[in-house]
Amino acid sequence: MADAIGKCPLCGWEATVNELANFTRVKCEHCGEFNITRLLLRTHFADLKSNEAKELLPYLGVHTRQASERGEYITLDIKNWKEFALSHKGTPISRKLTKLLELIASRSKPGDQVKIIPAHEAPLVGAVSKSEMQLLLNHLIDLGYLQKFQETNYLVSVEGWKQMEAANVAGIPGKCFVAMSFHESLKAAYDDGIFPALNIDCKIEPVRIDLIPHNDNIVDKIIAEIRTCRFMVADFTGQKSGVYFEAGFAMGLGRPVIWSCQKDDLENVHFDTRQYNHIVWNEPADLRQKLADRIKATIP
Repeated sequence: MADAIGKCPLCGWEATVNELANFTRVKCEHCGEFNITRLLLRTHFADLKSNEAKELLPYLGVHTRQASERGEYITLDIKNWKEFALSHKGTPISRKLTKLLELIASRSKPGDQVKIIPAHEAPLVGAVSKSEMQLLLNHLIDLGYLQKFQETNYLVSVEGWKQMEAANVAGIPGKCFVAMSFHESLKAAYDDGIFPALNIDCKIEPVRIDLIPHNDNIVDKIIAEIRTCRFMVADFTGQKSGVYFEAGFAMGLGRPVIWSCQKDDLENVHFDTRQYNHIVWNEPADLRQKLADRIKATIP
C-alpha cells in the first residue's frame, strides 16, 4: 500500500503511515521513523486511556527519535517497547541540559544563531514535552550559557563554549564511547548486550561511531567523540587494530576503559593488554549482565 497521512501512535502528531505485511512504518516529525508491529498496536496501544501507556509513550517517542537520528529504524514490539521507554524515563535533568547545549553547539560556530523549536527538538535531548524543553532552554539562559534572539533563535555564549570545553576535559557524565568490530556477526553483541547494558540498565548514552551521521574525517570524529565521553567500553572480539588504538587513546586521556572479549577469541587478545581485567562473555545476554554489573561497580 502507498504511504498515507495519519497519526503517530506515540505522540498523536500528523505522520506518514505505511501499512506493510506484519508491521506499520511510521515517519513522524516528532518521533522519527520507526516500525511498530500490529500486535503491539492492538494489544497495548489500542486503549490510550491506560495509565501505563500515557506515562511511557512520551519516553518511547524519545527513544525512536534518537534512534532515527542515528540512522536506526527500530521495530517496536510487545517484548521491547516498555524497556525502550523505561531507558529514558530516568534521564537526569543535568544530562538533558548537557545534551541541549551540545545540540545547539553542534549546529553552530561561536557567534552563530541556531533556530530551536521546542516541541520539535524536545526528544533529541530526552525532554518529553514542549514545556520541559522550554524549561531547559530558560535554565541555560539563566546560567549564562545561552542567549535568546527573537522567538526561536539561540546563541551559545562565550560562557557556554567554555562550559563545553571544561566538560571535554573529564568527559561528559552519562556518555560512553563504544569501541568494537562492526562485523555483522557482532551485531547481536551490541544490540542485545552492550546497548541495553548501557542505555537501559545504567541510563548511559552509548556512542558508536558507525551510528553517528557526520561529514568529518573518520579519525578526527573518533578522537573528538572519545574526548567528550566519560568512559569507554572496548570489546576486542575480532581483534581489530582500531579498537586497540581507541582504547589506548582513551587511557591516555585518563578515561576509564572497560575491556571485554568473547570467550572463544580471548586467547587472541594482544599480549600487552592481557593483564587488564576483561569481561569474558559467551552470549549477548551474558555480556549485558556482566557489563551492567561492571559499570555499576566501577563508574561513578
